[in-house]
Amino acid sequence: MTDRHPARYSVEVARTIRSMTADIRKRLHIAVQQAESDPLSWPQADRYDLDTTVRVITTADAIVHYAILPEPPHLWVFAALLL
Repeated sequence: MTDRHPARYSVEVARTIRSMTADIRKRLHIAVQQAESDPLSWPQADRYDLDTTVRVITTADAIVHYAILPEPPHLWVFAALLL
């Protein structure tokens, strides 16, 4: 995938991210930017699942799940967990 896939966030995820410290948000922002540029750069959320569109971003402080949606091309960030 070479097209940019802008991230869209669920209300719950946005609320969780706002509760994070600035340093954690910055690291997560960099990771999401990587996913927007190359959605397949992060591993599948469930390696036994045949659906390759659900991916997981992991940082030292957070775990975020997103789905790659085709029309219009974007990432749906639907879960976030602060560790």
